[in-house]
Amino acid sequence: MKRLFILLAAVVLSAGALSAQELTQLPNDTSVRKGVLENGLTYYIRHNALPENRAEFYLATNVGAVQEAEDQDGLAHFLEHMCFNGTKNFPDKGILDYLQSIGASFGGNVNAMTSVEQTVYMLTNIPLVREGVIDTCILIMHDYAHYVTNDPVEIDKERSVIIEEKRQGNTASRRVWEQCQPFYYGDSKYNGVTVIGQYESLENFKHESLVSFYETWYHPKNQAFIVVGDIDVDAVEQKIKDIFGEIPAPVDPKPVELIPVPGNEEPIVGIVTDPELTRTEIEVMWKREARPEIYNSTVEGMALDLFETIIAQVMGERFNDITSDPASPYLSAYLGVYGLCESTEVVNGSVTARDGEAISAFNAYMTEIEKMRRYGFSAAEVERAKENILAGYESAAEKADTRKNGQLIWELINNFFDNNSYAHPKDELAIASAILSQITPDFINAYVSQLIPENNMVVVLTAPEKEGVAIPAKEEFLAVIDQVKTADIQPNEEEETVSELLDASKLKGSKVKKSEDYMYNATKWTLKNGLTVLLRPSDLEKDRISIQLIKKGGKTLIPQEDLYCFDDNIWSAYSSTTGVSEFPQTTLLKMLSGKNVYASAYINGLTHGISAPSNVKDLETAFQLLYLTFTDPRFDQKEFENGINQIKAVLPNLIGQPDFKLQEEMTKTLYGHNPREMFISEEMVENANLETIERNYRNLFNDAAGATVIIAGDFTLEGIKPLVEKYLGSIPKGKKASDWVNFGYPYIVRGDVLNDFKVQMESPVTTVLDVYTAQLPYTYGNVVALEAAAYILNMRYTTSLREEAGGTYGAGVSDIFLNVPEELGGIQVYFKCQPAMADQLRGLVREGIDNLIAEGPTASEFEMTINNLKKNIPERKVNNHYWAGALSNYALFGIESVDAYEAAVNALTPEQIQQVTKALIDAGNHAELVMRPEE
Repeated sequence: MKRLFILLAAVVLSAGALSAQELTQLPNDTSVRKGVLENGLTYYIRHNALPENRAEFYLATNVGAVQEAEDQDGLAHFLEHMCFNGTKNFPDKGILDYLQSIGASFGGNVNAMTSVEQTVYMLTNIPLVREGVIDTCILIMHDYAHYVTNDPVEIDKERSVIIEEKRQGNTASRRVWEQCQPFYYGDSKYNGVTVIGQYESLENFKHESLVSFYETWYHPKNQAFIVVGDIDVDAVEQKIKDIFGEIPAPVDPKPVELIPVPGNEEPIVGIVTDPELTRTEIEVMWKREARPEIYNSTVEGMALDLFETIIAQVMGERFNDITSDPASPYLSAYLGVYGLCESTEVVNGSVTARDGEAISAFNAYMTEIEKMRRYGFSAAEVERAKENILAGYESAAEKADTRKNGQLIWELINNFFDNNSYAHPKDELAIASAILSQITPDFINAYVSQLIPENNMVVVLTAPEKEGVAIPAKEEFLAVIDQVKTADIQPNEEEETVSELLDASKLKGSKVKKSEDYMYNATKWTLKNGLTVLLRPSDLEKDRISIQLIKKGGKTLIPQEDLYCFDDNIWSAYSSTTGVSEFPQTTLLKMLSGKNVYASAYINGLTHGISAPSNVKDLETAFQLLYLTFTDPRFDQKEFENGINQIKAVLPNLIGQPDFKLQEEMTKTLYGHNPREMFISEEMVENANLETIERNYRNLFNDAAGATVIIAGDFTLEGIKPLVEKYLGSIPKGKKASDWVNFGYPYIVRGDVLNDFKVQMESPVTTVLDVYTAQLPYTYGNVVALEAAAYILNMRYTTSLREEAGGTYGAGVSDIFLNVPEELGGIQVYFKCQPAMADQLRGLVREGIDNLIAEGPTASEFEMTINNLKKNIPERKVNNHYWAGALSNYALFGIESVDAYEAAVNALTPEQIQQVTKALIDAGNHAELVMRPEE
């Protein structure tokens, strides 16, 4: 251990000049088989049976948009699309046709992502319904890797799809990012890389340019293939060797070069505005050369990461303390370290200011950075950060054996891309614990003192462009930077915090007076105070326990004149900033250092309650928080004003924005007939008051009558019983259970309603929302039939609206089904498109529905849909929240959902799908919103 300490001192305090021979490698997980084929392909294979009979197949390619030549702008991403449009062994749409035939869905299980530096192809949660599925998925990835057809006809068809993707993604954040690149990257090649490409390139690039990019960069030495799932590792390894092994090794491949980002001696200041930005933010970064990748899989590299995480944690706590005061000079702030690109990492800070107050916010922020540099951190601050970090490692170690396939993938991909380790979480815990035990405040403060360099500083202001708000000049930022260096700054005074939330010995509690078996292998306890507790112990997810208290009523019990205070935004402003009992939120967070637990009250349309998820170690704390949130809530005016001020800073910039206007018009159109439905406004926020929230909260959370607590996860009945009796049993007994009120208003407007309106927008795009509803009996036959109809329409619109018409990047179809306050089924269709094609696509939407009614699903559509529905059933059952939801359905509504749903899927017929779709149209309830750009 002494040698480890010496090495840590050398690597941390000298910025790391150790040789590879002196570094200590982290132990990679032996459950993973890693190999390299003769042609250069790297592969990773791991057996994991959560969920059973499922597997993940990923192809990672270590190239991205920054490798594009001048005539290839946007083609790294374009190529990703072409992989779904024909390969050597899967012509045309053969890949999607096959995968959908076994129950996988496009977008849900079949997808890809392209970034500036990497590209990843994904087949997720693939059902292994027969042995040949594994061979076929490996063959699909083999074709992605080297045998994409890139048919010129398909390329030209795909242009319009990607142009629509660009159009729909041309948001303020993207426009601002592109304008910020020169400040971040200087004259390096990273400056100007957009990933999606420019319109001119997408419309006019030559086919040969795309083929050239593919042939230059897509070869085995740049690629890794990852398989994780319920598979035989030996058999899969042999299949990889047989299938991928025939791809030829590259001859004299073009190297993926490290592209440097130029430094700067004097600060660079950039100022970028946009009419659709909603916040004023200042980003500050200090560039430095990226740490050599040899460190990423070593103990010394972990030590560096832990140092920087401690710094980020302490500064996060300090910023939270500052912004908890309504008079704070800024709304939020951050400091941390991250990779800007392969060659460069940055000490990165950000601060969110009120409009017109950027300079004062920047001054206050830089003062905190200078205070950190001069005085470092207190022993208590460092200890709390270490506790929080160690708790994260402990939780990961406890949960390690019940990780799902998808949780095991990215550590392997990151090993390929960046040489990060894939150590088992229990090994990581042991090593992190040893390192953290040696990290002292003096050690941290020595590192902190040299964290911020004198050069390579970049400051970028991004702000809304609007009348009446002055934008500061570059010189004002430079003046702040100079002034803070010599300012009189005093260190923080350490706050003393208590450790106990309450005196548990004073709680009387109440015993379990009745115990009986319940649905889904659960147990039902009835406490003497009248509380019902449903408990489902499970080893599905280690170290995870879901606790939820539920009462009927929710917003229906709040008087109409008070409802504005319970708008989701206003409620969130209260609940996200409040503490509990006598403890302010800032104090509470310090008290909970090292614990993975919280409690949060919620008030929904029909129910209200408290969620208190926990791990095993902190289970008693979770019960204490739940008890206090119910019986001793906190209503502090200062905390409330802080939350409301956050809304007031942003809302004026949201009003008038296209997405905000869409939500506003949707609320008016779909729910305007109901006087209890409201949409946030500046008047509502101005009138919001804590007294109204407190009065209604105390009315809703007054006693245990009618309350049900559902507990699912990693616990035993014997172990949890004393906690249930002490804390839940101490909630005051009540006499009459609350219930929701049916005011008689239809949930969604009835009849044929069209709201066709125009909005000013920077990037012209038309948005269409169609909602069809009918009063249908709430049976699982209807529920499943409607879900199937939505799935089929999704597939059809991918073909008709996206691929054939080329008018949209995609249309989303979702089903709606309610049993209370009224029985209502529905289908919602949503898409964005170029304005000139909006009405044509609206017609195609209705045409797809009418055709489904007239002819029903095709045989292949029905098979794909049934297979997808069946595929999803076992996947849901490996999660505690699924079983908690099933118990909640039965407790609240008397609905048995697990067996009934599965039986309905097995009994589904094409005729049922046809009939339920017809019922929707025959009801005559069609609400449509069309938001067009003002000319």
